[in-house]
Amino acid sequence: MDKRSATARWRGLAPLTLLKWAAALLLAGKLALLVTSGAFMDEAYYWMWGQHPALSYYDHPPLNAWLQGLAGAIFGWNRLGLRIVVALALAGDILVLFLLAKKLAPENWRTHFWLTLVLFLATPIFFAVTAVALPDHLLVLGVLMAFYFFVSFFLDWRERPGASYRELYLGALFLGLAALAKYNAVFLGLGVGLLILLSPRYRALLGKPQLYVAAGISLALQAPVLVWNLQEGWASFGFILGGRHAGLSASSVGVIGWLMGVGLFLSPFLLVPIAAFLPRPGSDAGRLARAVFLVSTLGIFGISFVTSTLFHWNLVAYLVVLPFLAFHFRWRWLYWAQIAYGMLFMGFTLINYSIVPLTDVTAIRDEASAWVHGWEETAAAVEAARSANGAAFVATPDYTTAALLGFAMRDRDVVSLSPKTDQFDFWFEPSAHAGETGILFGDDWRPLTAEVTAQFEEVTLIEEIAVSRFGKALDTHRIYLGKGFRPNG
Repeated sequence: MDKRSATARWRGLAPLTLLKWAAALLLAGKLALLVTSGAFMDEAYYWMWGQHPALSYYDHPPLNAWLQGLAGAIFGWNRLGLRIVVALALAGDILVLFLLAKKLAPENWRTHFWLTLVLFLATPIFFAVTAVALPDHLLVLGVLMAFYFFVSFFLDWRERPGASYRELYLGALFLGLAALAKYNAVFLGLGVGLLILLSPRYRALLGKPQLYVAAGISLALQAPVLVWNLQEGWASFGFILGGRHAGLSASSVGVIGWLMGVGLFLSPFLLVPIAAFLPRPGSDAGRLARAVFLVSTLGIFGISFVTSTLFHWNLVAYLVVLPFLAFHFRWRWLYWAQIAYGMLFMGFTLINYSIVPLTDVTAIRDEASAWVHGWEETAAAVEAARSANGAAFVATPDYTTAALLGFAMRDRDVVSLSPKTDQFDFWFEPSAHAGETGILFGDDWRPLTAEVTAQFEEVTLIEEIAVSRFGKALDTHRIYLGKGFRPNG
């Protein structure tokens, strides 16, 4: 696309002033959600990880937990500490999109940047994973940074084989950091390898020691994960490859769920430019993005045949094609339909998690929306019950409620007594608490189970707290007294 045709098409697609206003509105919505919404269930879980420093953790690599622990130490046990890293990572995402625009469209970088930024802010999957302190927000930043440096390296190598390897090393560094946030960053590395293998001009890199030094940089950053897994009997890898799936079996349910997630969190509007980009990537940078997209998408699609897959597992694929989509929107209405869809998603999310759940949480079993409300009163009641009864610990039947209650109480020692393995099992030693009295918590979504009550000689209900928002019933929190803890009960 030459300078004149790109400028004309993009001006027709979206005037620059309008793009800036759209970006400002979307950023305002994003910041409002960061500041006002209660702790999301898994977000609180990872916060609890950060209060127990370790080389790595059961569900994911450690980078997010390390930064949560650092943020908590600096800013305190509050919403600022919980979300400050998310806000900083978002600023980093915007910076990398700016750098990519200057790299991919040097003659029209301003318009390309604003088109891409608005898409990034409006597309539901990107909006969702950069709004809470899950490992994915660091995966986003790491993958974008690594992709920028890999693109820079390959474009320089094309013009001057044997050029500086600095960008290759930087790409490897950020790939390693992305993998230290979440394991599916590996798809970016596989895509880079595929491009080198299939492209005659880059195949010469296979004989260069610098390529293996770069691979070594990425792998070296995984040392904490490897050491932790060696110490814990490969617990994390076993969970990711088998334990989380409750047994792998051939089924179409995972495929259907994955396709529905793609439609909802990308939107049908964005599928059109993606489909236009893949057969015509246009440059070596585009070919790299296509290789990564295909490796990741085919990998997740294959996994969906044997287990339920979540919408964000293919996040790496969507990230690498994002900077190229501005080249492939052919109609103004299609671009603005995507932005309108994203704004509706943003508005729904903001109201749902900051003000009041918009869904009938009971009918559709939407505990995630219900659980962002009502913890302050419960935390105070649990603390009072613990003091009144001289209880030694506080426990719940599931990692989600243990994390949410622990975050609300500012207590790193609230624990899950679930019979299923979770991260709490790695820092709570049941035998050390035998015979003690505990305060137990259950609710409509995660009630006390027979497996939990069997671990106490006596369990009695102390208090019930109805949780509502603007008259809408959301949950009932129940506080119990458990006497005579017997962990093998």
